[in-house]
Amino acid sequence: MQLGDALRSYYQEELTTVNQYAAKTIQGIKATFGPWIFRNTYDKEILNRLAKVEDLQYKKLSTINKKMFRNLYLAASSKAPITANRLQEYLRKFWNDFVNTPDNPFFIKKKYKQTENVYLDFLDKIELPRVMKALVKKDERTGRLNYNYYKQNFLNPVSCLLLAFLLTTGRRLDEAASLTWGQYTQGTSPRIRLIKTKTSKKNQKLVFKLGEEAVNILQLIERDRLNNPDSPFYFAINDPRNKYLFPSKDYGRKLGNGKCKTLHVKDPGKTWDSVLRIGGIERHMKIHSTRHSFATNFWEQTKDLKALADALGTTEAQASKYAKLFGETMVEGINKIKFFEDEKPILKQVN
Repeated sequence: MQLGDALRSYYQEELTTVNQYAAKTIQGIKATFGPWIFRNTYDKEILNRLAKVEDLQYKKLSTINKKMFRNLYLAASSKAPITANRLQEYLRKFWNDFVNTPDNPFFIKKKYKQTENVYLDFLDKIELPRVMKALVKKDERTGRLNYNYYKQNFLNPVSCLLLAFLLTTGRRLDEAASLTWGQYTQGTSPRIRLIKTKTSKKNQKLVFKLGEEAVNILQLIERDRLNNPDSPFYFAINDPRNKYLFPSKDYGRKLGNGKCKTLHVKDPGKTWDSVLRIGGIERHMKIHSTRHSFATNFWEQTKDLKALADALGTTEAQASKYAKLFGETMVEGINKIKFFEDEKPILKQVN
């Protein structure tokens, strides 16, 4: 079988298998293989680089060797280093899962791969309250959201509370945005039950308890979702958006080439940028920094790695990467170093 045919079979037999890969992962794999394996691109820069290496899609699997792939990897690296790494990882996994024979030609030692900068930014203990204040604005008289504030600042209240929920729970965006009221359990031990997480296949953790501030955010939504027609959280009982914690106002509207089919908020990026400016944060931050911010501030308060791993739904090894974001211990260690000799006390002369 040629590589191209094998990948097409892989798409049908492996990628689309129930619970095998997330839709976003499948999209990423196809977007990588499209130009670099199938040469399905109009980008002249990519095509010029591919013209200098062998066309692997027409090579039999048994004839592909590490040198052939290394040449392709280097061609991709000169255009997009991160994409080259993804290409290698996706092909390596394809071979292990689908071909399943020794001598995987798509293996490259880590020291020869392109360096990737890990995103580590977070809101510290001074920045976090400022941003939360910009996200959650209550009318003290009614105890409800102050919609005039959101209107005056051109902010989407639903996106704002979604972002506040991310900061108070440490959940990933796709996990929180798609939550329904059926996944939320109230009472003495408030918690949410996720359908799946990025790591649930490994640790099978799907239930996460909520802290007081996360519960307060959901209670703010509850006050308006059923009895305030002017609220963006309110929808008719037969509207499918009614079951979502963070419903989308764009559902059914014409956006781009078609109608919006997503029932919940999907991308609060524009709101996030605006709120950061309101909170006095000048640097650009990805939405994923909400998870880093939760983890870092949790670690600062508790220094409990096991509890942090439990809150994030990861292993302790993964949680330790978040713990390393906070440099207090490092600074304390630096400050304990004696860079100068202690001055000896001057003895008074006795006449």
